[in-house]
Amino acid sequence: MIDSSVFDRDDLLLFFHRGFPRKSVLAAFAAPDISWVAWKVDGRITLRLWTKNGLQAINNLTKILGVKPSMQALTPHKKKRTSLSIIDLSIMDALVDDPKIPFGELVKTTGLSPKTVRKHLNLLLETKTISIDPLLGALRDSGELIYPLVVAGKVSINEVQKIMGESAQTHHTLQPPMNNLLCRASSLAEVITKTHSLEKVQGVKYVTISLNQEVLVSRYIRHALIREEIIKLKKNQR
Repeated sequence: MIDSSVFDRDDLLLFFHRGFPRKSVLAAFAAPDISWVAWKVDGRITLRLWTKNGLQAINNLTKILGVKPSMQALTPHKKKRTSLSIIDLSIMDALVDDPKIPFGELVKTTGLSPKTVRKHLNLLLETKTISIDPLLGALRDSGELIYPLVVAGKVSINEVQKIMGESAQTHHTLQPPMNNLLCRASSLAEVITKTHSLEKVQGVKYVTISLNQEVLVSRYIRHALIREEIIKLKKNQR
């Protein structure tokens, strides 16, 4: 994942809560500004967009899917965005097609020294310019579980983690307030017990275990926006 502020774009999440067939998922995925589409096990769709015109994006997807989004969450782009170099952008571009590329292959692909790649990659991760977002499917009925959780409402991440135990925040939005977490549990029974406890916390509107049957990530928009930034920097250098 990339911080959309790098491209002066807002981060917009749209939730469509009715069931959709896969052909509708593919149609939505082909729309402009799509970063990724998550098709849930019950047919619901969640879309993430990097956009400069949220209203236009919403209207476009409403036409494609034939229904307005049930919910939306917006994270406006940061006015003071992170300053990136051509080296930073080149590393990001190389990671688009294979985020799990071995370090040696990343060095070879970028043509940079191992020391340079390591330095810039660590800084990109530390500043959260790029981050890791796992693609997870349905829970199993036994054994250790790693699962995504959505918590809506004005509640601190610390309060959530006190109840859920081992967990990490993967994303959050301000309008409306919503936290996405990755949690660990030893059983499905533990998951149910903890989520019920979390629902009773003051400020929590609802808690959802968000299970994906398929996630489509747009490489096209990532490559296009990164390379556009590289061209801008090269023009400035000249």
